[in-house]
Amino acid sequence: MTGAAGASRSSRPAEHTPDARRSVGGAAAVVVAAAVWGTTGTATHFAPGVPAFVFGAVTFGLGGLVLAIGAGRGTVRAIVRPETRGWALLGAVSLVVYAVAFYAALADAGVALGTTVAIGSSPVFAGLVEWVTDRRRVTPRWVTATLVSVAGMVVVTLARAEGSAGDGSLALGLGSALLAGLTYALYSWAVSRGMQAVSGLVTFPGGPGPAAASAAASASASASASAATSASASAQPNGRGLVGAVFGIAAVPLVVLAVVGGHDHLGVPAHWPVFLYLALVPTVLGHSLYAVGLRSVSASVATLLSLLEPVVAAVLAVLVVGEHLGLVGGTGIALVVAGLALLALPGRARRR
Repeated sequence: MTGAAGASRSSRPAEHTPDARRSVGGAAAVVVAAAVWGTTGTATHFAPGVPAFVFGAVTFGLGGLVLAIGAGRGTVRAIVRPETRGWALLGAVSLVVYAVAFYAALADAGVALGTTVAIGSSPVFAGLVEWVTDRRRVTPRWVTATLVSVAGMVVVTLARAEGSAGDGSLALGLGSALLAGLTYALYSWAVSRGMQAVSGLVTFPGGPGPAAASAAASASASASASAATSASASAQPNGRGLVGAVFGIAAVPLVVLAVVGGHDHLGVPAHWPVFLYLALVPTVLGHSLYAVGLRSVSASVATLLSLLEPVVAAVLAVLVVGEHLGLVGGTGIALVVAGLALLALPGRARRR
C-alpha cells in the first residue's frame, strides 16, 4: 500500500512539468482555434450569393493584413532575419496555394467530397512531412487516432451535404483537394519550425547552423555591454511577428484577387459585417491561437486536433442554419471526439 502510494506520488510531478503544461495549453489553443474556424460556414450563410473564392480571398487577405500590422516591427524582423525569413516565405506560399486550391476543390468536387478530402488529408500529409523532413516516426497511436477522426469527419461532412455535387471535373477537384491538404500541412509545419527558429532550436535549410549561431551569439555577448545585449535581443523576431509575416506576405496576392475578382460583392454594404467577422475572428483570432499551439504541439498533432472544425460546423449548421444532422451525423461527431480522445489519453496510460 505504502509502496504503491509512494510510486503514485513520485509519478505525479512528471504529469505537471512545465513542458507538460505547455503541451496541454498548446493543444487547448488549437482546439479553440478549430472551434472558431468551425463558425465560418454559418457566417457565410448570412451573405448569400458571394462566390466561395471571394470569401477566401477577403478572409485571408484582410485578416492577414490585420495580423501583419498588429505584429508591428515583429513582422518586418521575421521577414528580414535569416533564421525566420525562409519559414515565413514557405508558410505564406503554402497559405496562398491552400486558399485557392481549397475553394477550387469545393467548386469542382462538391462541398462534401472536396471538404472531406482537403481537411481529412491534412493530418496525413503533416505526419508524412515530419517523417520525411524531421525523421520523426509516426506512432501507431497517431495513425489510429487519425484514421478514427478522419472517418468521423467524412461521416459528418457527408451527412451535412448529402446529395450535393460539383459541376466541374471530379478528377481536378480531387487533385485540388489533395493539394489543399498538402499545403495546409506545409503551412502548419513551416509555422511550427519557424517558432522553433525563433528560439534558436532550428534553422532554415541553407542558413547558418545552430552551432555557428551559438558561437556568434557567445562572441557578441562577451564583446557587448548589457545595454547592447538588450537592444540586440529586442531586434530578434518573435512568434507573433512570424505569424504576421506569413499572413502579411500571403495577403498581398489575396487582396489583389479579392479586388479584381470580387469587386462587385465588395461594393455591397450588407456583406461587410460577414467579411469583417471572417477576417477578424476565424482568421486573426483563430490563427493567432493556432500559432500559440504550434509552439508546443507538433504540426501533425495540431492538424489532427483541427479536425474538430467540421464537428463545430455541423452543430452550428443544425442550430443556426436549420440543417438536419440525424443519426449518421451524430455518429460521425462521436467518431471525431473518440479519435481526439485517443490522441490525448494513452500518454498517461503508459505510466500505469
